Amino acid sequence: MVAYKKTIGALIGLAGLVSLGACASTPTGLGVPQASAVAETYRAAFAVDPRDNGLTSAQQSLLASVASEYKARGHGPLVISYPQGAANEDAAIGAIAEARSYFYDQGIDWRLIAGGAYDARGQQAGDLIFSFTRYAAQAPAECDGSWDDLAVEFDNQHHSNFGCAMAVNLAAMIADPRDLIAPRDMEPGDTGRRQTVLDGYRAGESTASERSDYESGAVSRVGNGN
Repeated sequence: MVAYKKTIGALIGLAGLVSLGACASTPTGLGVPQASAVAETYRAAFAVDPRDNGLTSAQQSLLASVASEYKARGHGPLVISYPQGAANEDAAIGAIAEARSYFYDQGIDWRLIAGGAYDARGQQAGDLIFSFTRYAAQAPAECDGSWDDLAVEFDNQHHSNFGCAMAVNLAAMIADPRDLIAPRDMEPGDTGRRQTVLDGYRAGESTASERSDYESGAVSRVGNGN
């Protein structure tokens, strides 16, 4: 009888292990469509007239658009290319310095701004070109808008367009499509606050944040009859 109970117990334990193993090996994905992202080159340009004294208001407006797009969705260096060999090459190089300063004032680090050149020999006036890499979101190709008869599902499987609405909406709404490929890098921690807490700890002081006269941990007694 004892041996029988041990055998039953061993079988139950083995069944439990098989059950756990089945759970661990079961695929978590449902094979639903996913939005994707592809890299593309953002490009903007303006002509530089040697007779201009600094950037014009129209050029500054274009630089503001470039800076805004780069800060929102730009990746890698922001490249400024001048027309090498063109009649306005010197003027274009001078405009690069002003553009770099403008981008810096807009909050773009100097180290993110790179220089380049393109062959413009024989041209009277070449453009100053601004370019960088950004990503474009794409809806799943299999989401063609057709639908199965959802009232008839004999195999208990999801319909062919299951997940399409979510994937298409995500592709339309996401701020930076690169987030569909990889997570963003973490920002640096607040070392100032960390040092404040450590200094208080070393001095034997409370490291908790101070409460104002308007803050309280008391529970409201309104409506309890007291």
